[in-house]
Amino acid sequence: MRIMKGKNNAEIGSIEVAELLDTSPDNVNYMARKGILPGYKEKKFWRFNKRAVVRWIKSRKLVEV
Repeated sequence: MRIMKGKNNAEIGSIEVAELLDTSPDNVNYMARKGILPGYKEKKFWRFNKRAVVRWIKSRKLVEV
């Protein structure tokens, strides 16, 4: 996992998000492309702010974080 800008603004990739959501990285990328998950494309990879993803999960009550 690559971490940037301190631990509060950790940027994570599709694999880490997939682990949080208990789904596949391909599904995470699909959700990001469709605007369902908050993320952005950096070159050819999707990147996610961990805090934003955790907030997204909590708001949808998908898993207990």
